[in-house]
Amino acid sequence: MSDKKIDQNQTVQLVLDPNLKTVWIDNIYMAKRLDGVSIVRLSTHLPEGMFEQLRFMASEQSLKNFVDIICTTLNYYPDEKSIKEKSNIKV
Repeated sequence: MSDKKIDQNQTVQLVLDPNLKTVWIDNIYMAKRLDGVSIVRLSTHLPEGMFEQLRFMASEQSLKNFVDIICTTLNYYPDEKSIKEKSNIKV
């Protein structure tokens, strides 16, 4: 990682990889380490079986930022009670 500071008003160019595949995701699995870093695994159900599509590690703060972006985009802000009522979600 670089120690270079980025000014919040500075525009950062996103370099796109044209070889990167777009995949369909059905499931998410997460495991959190004691140091706050989590591993996230995304998979897809197909007739041939379940296939892992992507695996990445991120800090707790980065994952919270991801969740904020997803919730804002979907205009969906679940409360703790509704999450616990869903049988396939373990918190």
